[in-house]
Amino acid sequence: MKRNKNLLVFILVFFIKEIWQNRLSKKYNKKYKVICRFYPTCSDYSVLALKKYGFLKGVHLTYKRIKRCNNENTGECFDFP
Repeated sequence: MKRNKNLLVFILVFFIKEIWQNRLSKKYNKKYKVICRFYPTCSDYSVLALKKYGFLKGVHLTYKRIKRCNNENTGECFDFP
């Protein structure tokens, strides 16, 4: 079971880094004029959370982070998993 979770983490981290960070995010951010107010960015946070906590908790933490990422949030900008 542990090997399957590591495989899922590996696949998600690969897609986040290769597909989102290297190909899509620059175009998306430029088109919609997005400036990330958090450090680390949501995608970096996701990679850190997945590597540190594994698949289930990493996905849950990523979901909560993306949910907080809006203009109404005036909370702390430094947020590490």
